[in-house]
Amino acid sequence: MIYIKIKIMFVILYKLALFSYSLAVIFFFLLLFSEKKAFPKIANLALGIGFSFHTLGFVSQWVVQIHFPILGIKGSLSFLAWLLSLIYLCLYRLFRISVLGSFFTPLILALMLLSRVVPVVSTPAPPFRTYWLLFHITTSLLGDALLAVAFCAGIMYLFQEKRIKKKKITSVFSRFPSLFFLDTLNYHALLVGFVLLSIGLLSGAVYAQWVKGKFWNWDPKEIWSLITWLVYAILMHQRVMLGWRGRQAAWLSIIGFCLLIFTFLGVNYLFKGYHHFG
Repeated sequence: MIYIKIKIMFVILYKLALFSYSLAVIFFFLLLFSEKKAFPKIANLALGIGFSFHTLGFVSQWVVQIHFPILGIKGSLSFLAWLLSLIYLCLYRLFRISVLGSFFTPLILALMLLSRVVPVVSTPAPPFRTYWLLFHITTSLLGDALLAVAFCAGIMYLFQEKRIKKKKITSVFSRFPSLFFLDTLNYHALLVGFVLLSIGLLSGAVYAQWVKGKFWNWDPKEIWSLITWLVYAILMHQRVMLGWRGRQAAWLSIIGFCLLIFTFLGVNYLFKGYHHFG
């Protein structure tokens, strides 16, 4: 009976989180076109409430499943949305730039909706439920979340640059961060995200050796993960060694994240392999 009650609880909490995130998206969108001071406050409040419901949902789901609920694709998508919410709230506390939420929250909401509608591929087999696998998935998702931040910063950079070139300077424009800030955010998110992505890739290879007896098994997700890593490696090389900044870095961050999403989500449903559940 307690198990059923807790299960009902986390379903309700996730629905409340989804509703709050939806409200946040609406008000963050409105603040792009309005000078009303209430909109940023309402948007941030809605996002904070959604994040709180989301956190409680994770905790209650953890109690029911006994292990942290990120081993399946649904849980991973939801956790990625939670991480993005956390990162935005931290950035807002540091810099007080509400307009960042106008670009973060649509992605957060999209990830949450996907986590609700994607079909379950399969349940992870007992040998896969280990702390090492949890470390591999967690570091990979942390890396994905930061690369998502670079993606959002890249979109904001291109949007801001276009407004400046067309001289569309309005009072709402003052809420946007500078191009320098966005490029710096893009760079640091890429740097830390790439390091975590690399750790996730290496830990996955070690885990494959333990489970399959080989570090590399030519699994579709392994192949696409390596391709994605190479794209980001090229981007980091261009930024660090050749001094790429601005538009070029923004575009490659966007392209890299689109490839990351395909690797994260599309490979699970288009190809078969031992990563098929996750």
